[in-house]
Amino acid sequence: MEDLLGTTLILLVACSLAAVSAAALRVPTLLGYLAVGVVLGPSVSGVVAPGETLDFLSELGVALLLFMVGLEFSLGHFWLTRKTVLVAGGLQMVAVAVPIALVLIWFELPVQSAAMLGAAAAMSSTALVSRQLADQGELTTRHGRSAIAVLVFQDLAAIPLLALLAIWARGESLKVESLLLEVFGVLVLFTVSAVVSRRLLHGVLGWVARQGHEESFVLVSLCVVVSAAAGAHAVGVSAALGAFLAGMVLGESDVRHHMENHLKPFRDVLSGIFFVTIGLQLDGSQVMVAPLAVLAWLLALLPLKIALNTLALRAARLSALDAWRTGIVLGHGGEFALLLLGMLLHQHLIPATLAQPMLVALVLSMALAPLLIRHYDPVAQFLSRTRGIRQPPQAEEDDIAMQAASLREHVIICGAGELGMTVSLMLQQAGVAHLLLESDNQKVRAAGAAGAPVFYGDASRPDTLLAAGLAHARLVVLTFADTQPALRIAHTVAERCPALLVLVSCKSLTQADALRPLPNVRLYQQSFAAALGLAEQVMLAIGVPAEVVEGHASAMRHHLDRHPFHVLGSPGASSPCGP
Repeated sequence: MEDLLGTTLILLVACSLAAVSAAALRVPTLLGYLAVGVVLGPSVSGVVAPGETLDFLSELGVALLLFMVGLEFSLGHFWLTRKTVLVAGGLQMVAVAVPIALVLIWFELPVQSAAMLGAAAAMSSTALVSRQLADQGELTTRHGRSAIAVLVFQDLAAIPLLALLAIWARGESLKVESLLLEVFGVLVLFTVSAVVSRRLLHGVLGWVARQGHEESFVLVSLCVVVSAAAGAHAVGVSAALGAFLAGMVLGESDVRHHMENHLKPFRDVLSGIFFVTIGLQLDGSQVMVAPLAVLAWLLALLPLKIALNTLALRAARLSALDAWRTGIVLGHGGEFALLLLGMLLHQHLIPATLAQPMLVALVLSMALAPLLIRHYDPVAQFLSRTRGIRQPPQAEEDDIAMQAASLREHVIICGAGELGMTVSLMLQQAGVAHLLLESDNQKVRAAGAAGAPVFYGDASRPDTLLAAGLAHARLVVLTFADTQPALRIAHTVAERCPALLVLVSCKSLTQADALRPLPNVRLYQQSFAAALGLAEQVMLAIGVPAEVVEGHASAMRHHLDRHPFHVLGSPGASSPCGP
């Protein structure tokens, strides 16, 4: 008991330090967890050794990780983008996995080992790519959408790979018919669970959510994850795959976002333990013992993979520039590769001398990934020989420009969430010309169904703002609380239309501090309107005359309009900039 408590304390302290350090250095947290595992593991200090308890927690973390991946996987969105996903993703997987596997077979590796390592090398990090592209405002670009399509296919490719791993772990012969039978069993399991449990799960979770008891909702959600994993394990399928399928079943439910918010802390902590266990198995001395093997894998995961990615995406009919951009963005290792290698090492299916150099190279490639994605464009322009050539606009920007061509003195609302829709409704009732820009397809569809003038596009892209008629706009309103996109929008407006006012709904003081220096920005705390509205209702409820309430409310608005804590920026009137 004392050893378990001591080990738990060491892990918690080390993981806390790793998470804080990763946040300060702006690197992926999982790299911090891997480093913790290396330092605490047998290859360095030997403070922590793998055991049954740690293995169980890491397996639970993998189940939660894949459940959340399945939860974020939209079958509806997949169906809309199925051609891009299947063509671009399939070509990328084949173009990278097959040559690497053939080279490994040439080096006399068993076919199953070569195939698994080749498939693992083809995978990239969904978390790294989506986060970095979102920070750069490039998720809606052609190369951003292509990268996400390939990553979606890689998530789907986990199904046969995990099936192959399950067959291999059971010691069965790795025949094509065995793999097809295993995959068929998984698909049958998913179909039955989707048909039988979809309505039941949606109904039960919806009912629990409506009770407003958060603890009950968390417990029921965890029961769903563990039940799915245990059920899959009971029928001979990977437990992690069962959790992934359960996430897909619930991905279209009304409680999806509720589950994401409540299970994310559990996922982060337990998947962190999983990455620590991988770090425990990672032997950093391989850099010294087998430097050529590590270097060979690093070359395969970076320049070779980038070139193969680009060839595959060119075959998928992307332009040379977009193919190189996407190829560089996907030129690194990923979480699924770490997952596969970790399982192979844990179950002793591949010798450590074979897997360790690749594991070290995977970690190094993921450490370099943010830098590559941040500075990919000059390299892509040079390699595609398009430096200085103006690229065609995004398809959605043409649509926005066509619809906004007749607008003058209009308001541009960035974000079509609840706040943006409320502002739009008020402007519609007042007869004020406006449009909304939103990069979330679900919100675009919901706002369009409600009759709002909404367009799909990332407002933090200067070209999208210009297409929306920024030169003729009267006001820009930001209704979301993401600091980096807000800064990009404010800087674009300041550069192109210095006199144009930007109103920002601000949730945190950190965001306020970041935007405060810009002269054309006025920030409002999101709690301001709610507090003022509640105060008005309180005064009316206790019998204060309506005209007195309105007078006090006006005075409060005037006071807060000049108070630097609540309302920041220059309050002067704005005038639209010229074309």
